[in-house]
Amino acid sequence: MRESYEQLREKKDLRVLISRTDKIGDVILTLPLLNETKRLLPGSRITFLISRRLENLIEGYRDADEIIYIEDFEGGKLRDYIKKSKFDIAVSVYPRFELARMFFGAAIPVRAGTGYRWYSFLFNRRIKEHRKHSVKHESDYNLNLLKFLTPDISYEKKFYFNYSQEEYTTVKNILSEKGFDLESEYIIIHPGSKGSAFDLPLEKMVGLVGRISKEFPEYKIVVTGSGQEKGLADEFAKSGAGIFNAAGLLGLRQMLVLIDKSKLFIANSTGPIHIAGVLNKNIIGFYPNSAPMNPERWKPLSSNAVIITPDKGDDMNTIDTDFAMKKAAEILKK
Repeated sequence: MRESYEQLREKKDLRVLISRTDKIGDVILTLPLLNETKRLLPGSRITFLISRRLENLIEGYRDADEIIYIEDFEGGKLRDYIKKSKFDIAVSVYPRFELARMFFGAAIPVRAGTGYRWYSFLFNRRIKEHRKHSVKHESDYNLNLLKFLTPDISYEKKFYFNYSQEEYTTVKNILSEKGFDLESEYIIIHPGSKGSAFDLPLEKMVGLVGRISKEFPEYKIVVTGSGQEKGLADEFAKSGAGIFNAAGLLGLRQMLVLIDKSKLFIANSTGPIHIAGVLNKNIIGFYPNSAPMNPERWKPLSSNAVIITPDKGDDMNTIDTDFAMKKAAEILKK
């Protein structure tokens, strides 16, 4: 017999497993689902299954009572862990057959997931909504997975990122050793996207940075990226601007500190733009128009974001950076 929402809500020791084992931005945009689960099921304890690529970015996050990493479980260890934990509910935000099969095999009473995969029969709460059309924001698609509980879903997105003074001091010292002052005025450029979307051509991004540096020399330029993108970051030295290349220098949680103290974050559609989004930073983001990469689904959740797309289609080379320069000037003059 199915337990009603009212019965589930009354439980004081409800174990909920939420899985999202893909990229940085995807996981960040799943965090409102954790918050809404806590609101709808106040007696729940949430275990968040994610990937190690998040490092310790959401360590200590308010609504995650436990964070586990899929890479830490070899062989059948994850299956054994799930069975032993006796979860009451499993929500598959990033559906994968292997995980859906584990949740089914562990006889988790409530298993929520998409209704449009060949293995959707493994879920007993199926949400029939296609994400491929990308007419809603990813965070809204995620929240809709809770409609198996009640149609009374709140779409208010709240985030609870924070860091300690000790963490701030650590980042400040790392950067100081490389000749950069975290307390200076600076702009972050994050040019890479690791193929998650179409990018503004590098020469256009470099040219934009050169113009910003010339008009606003009081702002330092910090270029970020992974260690593998260090060469990409070096390209910005050609802009004539004084560049601090921070690619590969900081972990994700340390990047949180760097982004939080910046004046402006400029990037293509990529994971770190969502860190800037949840910190409500000034953002200029470059996106293609087509689903599933469009800003309707993937824009950062900052009220201070300016999203620039091609006039039509996905040819990022047609983007006129004069508009981006105008918006950057408006932000930097404040």
